[in-house]
Amino acid sequence: MRLDKVTERVYANCDGETGGNVGVVVIDGSVVAVDAQYPASAKDFRESIPSVSELPVSHLLLTHVHGDHVFGNQAFEDCVIVAHRRLREKMEASLAAEWAPGNLEEMLEGIRRDRPERAWLFEGLRIVLPTEVFEDRYVLGDVEMINLGGHSDCSSVVHVPDEGVLFAGDLMFAGTFPWAGDPTADPDVWIEAYRQVLGMDWDVCVPGHGPLCGRAEFIVQLEWFEAVRDEMGGLIGEGASMEEAVAYDGYPEFHESMGDRRE
Repeated sequence: MRLDKVTERVYANCDGETGGNVGVVVIDGSVVAVDAQYPASAKDFRESIPSVSELPVSHLLLTHVHGDHVFGNQAFEDCVIVAHRRLREKMEASLAAEWAPGNLEEMLEGIRRDRPERAWLFEGLRIVLPTEVFEDRYVLGDVEMINLGGHSDCSSVVHVPDEGVLFAGDLMFAGTFPWAGDPTADPDVWIEAYRQVLGMDWDVCVPGHGPLCGRAEFIVQLEWFEAVRDEMGGLIGEGASMEEAVAYDGYPEFHESMGDRRE
C-alpha cells in the first residue's frame, strides 16, 4: 500500500481500492495509525508504514465501527487500539450475534459467493477489540480524537492541529454521496458535527472515503444536509407521510457518484 505525504508528519492512502481511507501521524517517539480497513489490506498498510517512518507504531485510532475501518485491527494487535466507548460496545454485541463463530463464517461465505472479487480482503478475519476507550475526547501528544456522532453514534474525528490536518472518518465522503445507512446515523447530529469541524483549526481533511479535501467540501455538504432536512421537515409539517417525504423528487441535487462503495 502506498502512503502519500499530506504534511511533514501525516501520510494517508485515499485510493479507495481496499476500503476506507487510512493514514498515519508521526508523533514524538512513535507512529499513530488511523483506521484499519480489512485483514489483508491492513497487513499491507502496516507493512508500508516503515516506508514513511522508522519509529514503532504505538497506537491505532478507530473513527467508527464499520467493517471497512475495523476488520483490519488484527494487524495492529500489538498496539494500543483506541476507540469511542460505544464502538467497543457495538463490537462486543456483534461478537455475540452476527460475528459469533458460525454467523461470521456464514457472512464470509456470502462474500465469497456474492462478491468474489473482494473476498481476498477478508481472508483470515479475526475480530480484535479496542483496548482503550474514551467518552468525549482522547489526547495523544498533539493528536486529539473527538466524538461527534452523525454518521454513527460512535463516529469520531482525529485532529492534528499542529499539522493542520483532520481525519474525518465517514463524516465526510469527499466528492461522493454520503452513506447514512447505520441505524444510529442522525442528520441533525451530522449537521452539528460539520459545524464543529468547521470551527476547528485545520487546512486539509483526510475523509473516510474519497480524495483529500478542504473546508469547501464541508460547506457544500453542510448546506445540502440542511436544505434536505428543512425540505423534508416542511413536507411532513404539511401532512406528508414519511414514505411520501422519502419518495419526494424535489430535493436539492447533490453528488451522483457513490465513490468507492461496491454493491
